[in-house]
Amino acid sequence: MKASNLLSYVAVPLLLILTGGLTYLCITEGWNKELMTYALFLLTFAYILLLEHSIPLKAHWKSKKQSLLTDLKHLFFSTAIFDALAKAVAIGAILKLHEYHASEMVLWQDLPFIASFIIANLIGELLPYLYHRISHIGNHRSAFSVFLWKIHAIHHLPTSMNWFKTNWIHPFNIFLNTFFKIAPLLMLGFGEDILFAVAMLHMVVAYLSHANIQAHTGILDYLIVTPKIHHFHHSTNMTQAKNYGSILPFWDQVFGTFYNKNEMIIEVGIIENDKLQYPDLFNYLDQLRFPVISKDCC
Repeated sequence: MKASNLLSYVAVPLLLILTGGLTYLCITEGWNKELMTYALFLLTFAYILLLEHSIPLKAHWKSKKQSLLTDLKHLFFSTAIFDALAKAVAIGAILKLHEYHASEMVLWQDLPFIASFIIANLIGELLPYLYHRISHIGNHRSAFSVFLWKIHAIHHLPTSMNWFKTNWIHPFNIFLNTFFKIAPLLMLGFGEDILFAVAMLHMVVAYLSHANIQAHTGILDYLIVTPKIHHFHHSTNMTQAKNYGSILPFWDQVFGTFYNKNEMIIEVGIIENDKLQYPDLFNYLDQLRFPVISKDCC
């Protein structure tokens, strides 16, 4: 078996084992969680870039200098700032609620850590799944539906998939994604260690699922959102463009929106129509303004 072929089989499970092991050690050994978050981000970044160079799925999906500036703007301004803001708002809201209802939920303390971790991930995925699915309806008779799609459409503008494209997401979109994920977990009283483990899985899988890598993932396609599963979601073929789960495919399987077949994705991106005039692929400010400034045609 060629080294590249072997790598395509072990690449995804190896990253999950490596980052999962470091997360476990951080919790059990009392390491600094903030520093570990940065360390795992850099590890995932370096690992996926190496894979994209070694076993790319499509050569023309590789990151190009032309889009690098826009990639970095989305990373530093949209993703970093608004993800943190959503977490702060969620925590602040829950603390306010606790002033009126201060009882602590101890249910999770009686469960094994892995059981609480799985339950927290399933709960944390539900609202983002529903929000994501509703955002794709794009009913042009409803201004609210169009607004939700215009927010989310920025994530679908790229015509390639790679590590950097994970960050192509409107600030409103990432704020709502993060808030809908963390608020229920805080409300239900999950502990700091569980929240940290959930956040680390989210970060690693989110970047992995957008990666331009040739990966044979087998049964993992049914357990986490692998590159294959999420590439289908970005397909311009509407038969393939399902899979609304960001980290786990569980709610897709429950609600019948899971798609996984032995097929190739031909193109990813936006399907142009006569209803909306989408912003330029490399104009970051236009992309920020798109949901609130009319780009409707005719």
